[in-house]
Amino acid sequence: MSRNGILHALKDEEKSLRTQLVAIQRAIEAIEGADAPAPAGRGKKKALKVVAKRKRTMTEEQRQAVADRMRKYWASRRESKAQA
Repeated sequence: MSRNGILHALKDEEKSLRTQLVAIQRAIEAIEGADAPAPAGRGKKKALKVVAKRKRTMTEEQRQAVADRMRKYWASRRESKAQA
């Protein structure tokens, strides 16, 4: 068996042993946890955050100015596309 084959086999065995170790530790924790007294109640619920509706931040004049700019922008786009 080559050196790489041996190394690979050892790493596989290590992985298997670590998996078994984790399973054993979880079993031990479960047994120890069974001896502990059960908590009273279901615990605290986290309060839900209330999200307030946002109000419009632009005035009517500001919205009109944006609309005018966009009309001008799209008109120039159409014009440049027609020339091309």
